[in-house]
Amino acid sequence: MVVFYIPDRDAWQAAIQRMKSQGYTTVPSFNPYWDTQGVTFEDCDGYRVVLQNADWYAVAQQS
Repeated sequence: MVVFYIPDRDAWQAAIQRMKSQGYTTVPSFNPYWDTQGVTFEDCDGYRVVLQNADWYAVAQQS
C-alpha cells in the first residue's frame, strides 16, 4: 500500500476524480483509520493506494 498525503481539500478531491476517471475502483481500507480522511483505491493486481486528506508532517507529529 502507498499513501499520498494531500492536505489541500480541492487538490485531494481532484486526485480522487482523476483516479476514478482512469478506472480505478474504491475499496474499504484494511485499516479503518485510512477511511476517516482518505479514499483507498485498488488496481487489477490488488495493489492499493490511499489518497489521504491530511498533512503528513502534522500526522507524524501526533505520534
